[in-house]
Amino acid sequence: MKAVVKGVAPPELTHFRSRCPRATWEEMRHDPYFEGQQAYTQIRGRLLGDQGGICAYCELDIRDNHPLKCRVEHFHPKSDTTSPKNWALDWNNLLAVCNGGSNEYVNTPGFFLMPKDENLSCDAHKDRMIQKGKLSPAGEGWILNPLQVNSFPNLFRVNHFSGRLEPDELACNQVSPIQPNNLGSTLDLVQKTIDMLNLNCARLCDERMILIRTIEQGKKEQRKKGFSPTEGLENLCKRYFHFRWPQFFSTIRFCLGQAAEKYLQEIGYNG
Repeated sequence: MKAVVKGVAPPELTHFRSRCPRATWEEMRHDPYFEGQQAYTQIRGRLLGDQGGICAYCELDIRDNHPLKCRVEHFHPKSDTTSPKNWALDWNNLLAVCNGGSNEYVNTPGFFLMPKDENLSCDAHKDRMIQKGKLSPAGEGWILNPLQVNSFPNLFRVNHFSGRLEPDELACNQVSPIQPNNLGSTLDLVQKTIDMLNLNCARLCDERMILIRTIEQGKKEQRKKGFSPTEGLENLCKRYFHFRWPQFFSTIRFCLGQAAEKYLQEIGYNG
């Protein structure tokens, strides 16, 4: 998971909300009168733009906006009517996510793997944890919201031998306390996020391992071409970060280490 910085809400959403402030998400999606359908289309595109084309949770590439691979997630339950706020239409409550491994008809690497239940992730696994009573429906304070994550430092590290995400203990202890946090420490919050979103399911770990091996091969190729270790890492940073953003951004960032941090600082990376 990486930082997400949201831009302004699409005007179509603002217009629909002003006309139908208590409408549900589904009512907006199917509304033909007050730009509801147009708002839904614009929301998807704007979210993908804000996120650089990757899933807000696992960082799979969803920039093609395929309806079976990409959907809109409400971080706080859209059905919550306990306050005057309409969570369904709150721009800051919306994220673009992958299908979480829930659609067996998406025959694309990274998006589906049997057994299905074990390989659910992101919002699909989050919903299962809520249904099982293992996660509060209101995730605030129990798992990270990508809008809470700072651009620096990277709170996640990756095990080179398994592809599993882990909290970076040093980084977690360095950052200012993240609020809300019901778990006591940033380290615990990051670990809970990994667990509740099942970001270490075999489907995602397998894909990360492919990427890790590709990066290591890239380092060898740079050495064979005569580049120093520093130059080689700089070249790989330019290769991977020349567009917003490559799949498994945080994995690449970790694998390229301080060279990635320096390069991201230089290009003004901010989510």
